[in-house]
Amino acid sequence: MHEGIFTAIAALFFTSLLVRVLPVIFNFQFPETLTKWMETTLPLAVFLNFMAYIFLQEMQISILATLISLGITTLLAYLNRGGLFMGVMGGCMSYYLLISAFAPIITD
Repeated sequence: MHEGIFTAIAALFFTSLLVRVLPVIFNFQFPETLTKWMETTLPLAVFLNFMAYIFLQEMQISILATLISLGITTLLAYLNRGGLFMGVMGGCMSYYLLISAFAPIITD
């Protein structure tokens, strides 16, 4: 695996530990501003980083299929149809169908 992949996985792992596991195991109180940051901004930043990483990796295969599937995921998330799971599944399924069905046409 590439070194960047290990770094991204380690960052996600330690962020999950910091946000979800440590507050349950240890009974200590963070300052209110840090708690708000850990509950909102930090997970959002990690999620967006993860999305950008996946997006950039898949663009190397097909830019058109990636943009279409990201657009579908964004639209489903904006419309709030089926929650996060359905939004992600909609994007994944559209990407899979575009790559498998139209590979000779849309592969760059």
